[in-house]
Order: sequence, then C-alpha cells, then structure tokens
Amino acid sequence: MTTADSTPRRLTVEEYDKMGEAGIFGPDERVELVEGSLVSYAPPQEENHAGVVWQFPEVMRGRLGTRVALWTQLPLIISKTTVLEPDVAILRLREGGYRHHRPVVADTYAVVEIAKSSLARDRTQKLRLYASAGIPEYWVVEVSGSQLEMYRQPSGDAYVVKQVVSGSDNVSFEAFPDVVFTVDELLG
Repeated sequence: MTTADSTPRRLTVEEYDKMGEAGIFGPDERVELVEGSLVSYAPPQEENHAGVVWQFPEVMRGRLGTRVALWTQLPLIISKTTVLEPDVAILRLREGGYRHHRPVVADTYAVVEIAKSSLARDRTQKLRLYASAGIPEYWVVEVSGSQLEMYRQPSGDAYVVKQVVSGSDNVSFEAFPDVVFTVDELLG
C-alpha cells in the first residue's frame, strides 16, 4: 500500500507571475505570494486606513522629492518564493524606473505597512519576512493607536532596534536622516 505525500507544493515568483498573466486572480483580488503560498490579504479599506495610505506617501513625496521612488501597494520581490505588496516601499532610483522590472530587496531603503486589521500579521509574519530578506528598515503604522513602530538593523528573522513614536515625535529614515517628519503629519 502506498500513501500520498501531503507536502504542500510551493510556488515560485515566476509561477505566481504566470498565474496573474493568465487571469487567475480577479481584478479586485489582492493576493501576495508568501513563502510559496498564495495569501488573500485585503479586506476593504475603511475610511481612516485609506486616508493614511494616501497621506503617508504624499507627505514623503513632498520632502524626499526626486531622491527616491515611492512604490505604493505594488509588488516587491522579497525572495524566490515571496512577493509582498507593502503599503509604501521607499526605493532607490534606477535607470528606466521600475516599469519593466519590479523592485527587489537590493532596490529597497525601507518598507512601510499601514495597519488596522492586519496589525498582528504585520508585526509577526511580515516583520520576519522583511528582516530575513535584509530590508534595512521597516515601519508599521498603527492606524487605530495613531503610532508608528520603527524597526531597524535586520538580524536573522528579526530587527535589533525597535522604537515606538507618536504625535509630535520626529522621525526620519536611516537612509535620509536629513529629512525629518512628525508622526502627526505622516498620519494626517
């Protein structure tokens, strides 16, 4: 008697892309590839969350200008089996932009997740994925509490430094210490 192997089959980024090209995902379906598994992740955004998702990159664009590319809610290749869609990725400028090649970890200064219903996942699974990939800086915006968690110095599957800020506290990205924001202005 033989038994079937019950090991899940993991997808690669290439297979994930082919599924998208074949129209397997619905037009409004938001799916990420997480360590080879498809994850449907996005409930409809409520008003406050959507407002912060709009406000955050707008303020950043005004100060960082042409020093970076801002990649909002678009695919970022983390590994051969993981494609995430962070709310904001702060990317290096590159010749020709990102029209023909999606960004990868080496293109990334920092990633920001703006969370309400996804807060637990952003603090655990996504933190582990970003740290393991070597994303230098990861921010989690807690919409309900109007605070920002800053994670820096990835080491293994965690970050060495964590700082929680709110209100009129000043913040800046490590790659751009001369560009200072307050939490209040980022959150609107």
